[in-house]
Amino acid sequence: MSIVEMINLRTRFEEITADYKFKEPMGSDINSLKWFLEFGHQSNSLRNDFREALEIAEAIITEYESNDRKYENNSGLR
Repeated sequence: MSIVEMINLRTRFEEITADYKFKEPMGSDINSLKWFLEFGHQSNSLRNDFREALEIAEAIITEYESNDRKYENNSGLR
């Protein structure tokens, strides 16, 4: 996934979830996305576009973890 695609997905996620209920302010950083996957359904599962937001969060996390493993394997730093 290109950086432009990733940014577009993050922007779309933020648009969808702007009015969702969260324990604290949400963004689209990796920790917020992981929190959303685990707990976001509690007050938001019936909201418009919840499924799309969930799919976007999963896609971004998958891409992030894939790239993180590539870096780990190529750098020998971890």
